[in-house]
Amino acid sequence: MRSQVTTKRGDRGTTVTIAGVEYSKSHPLVECCGQIDTLRSYTALCRLEILASGRDDAQRLGEFLHWLLHVYFLMGSQCNDPENKKPEYRRMDVGASHLAKLEAFQANLEAQVKLPKQFILSASTELAAKMDFACTLVRATERSAVRLKEAVPIFAAERLFVFLNRLSDCLFMLARYLDGGAYVTVDYGVFGEDSGRAGAGVLAAPVIQNT
Repeated sequence: MRSQVTTKRGDRGTTVTIAGVEYSKSHPLVECCGQIDTLRSYTALCRLEILASGRDDAQRLGEFLHWLLHVYFLMGSQCNDPENKKPEYRRMDVGASHLAKLEAFQANLEAQVKLPKQFILSASTELAAKMDFACTLVRATERSAVRLKEAVPIFAAERLFVFLNRLSDCLFMLARYLDGGAYVTVDYGVFGEDSGRAGAGVLAAPVIQNT
């Protein structure tokens, strides 16, 4: 029986893009698409756990993450053809309307979340911790997209960069929303006698998540 997924075309350490271009699997294009895949699959896991959590807002959060999974699909298609050789194979690229929806969702979160003055050390719930991890995957994806742009200068990635940069902020705020106000902040007192040395006690600095 012929496999539905195995083509054997990648057995030599190369892969073919949707535009029909062959790349080494070590190329920044393949790395970037792989990072998007990692982010997509982990976001899907977070969504399922939120839907199974019994939270009153589970459906609303699940719908947003479902939308985000579709945005990741657009990202993957865009990064798979950075020279835009086969635009007919893509329904759309990440653009202003996607950014507007992302920012509106974040604004809604910020209206409900009051961040502490201290640096946040870790999440206080499992769902928040997983969303924090999703933030790190967004940052890894962003770095990969930048490397792809450097390798393929004609790649029109400017809007993609903006979306990824803002997405990290949004998921950070979602993590804090999932914390439910129970914040684990930096406490230099854990170092005992060292806590009185220079630099200790700097707890009033604002949270710095993004630039």
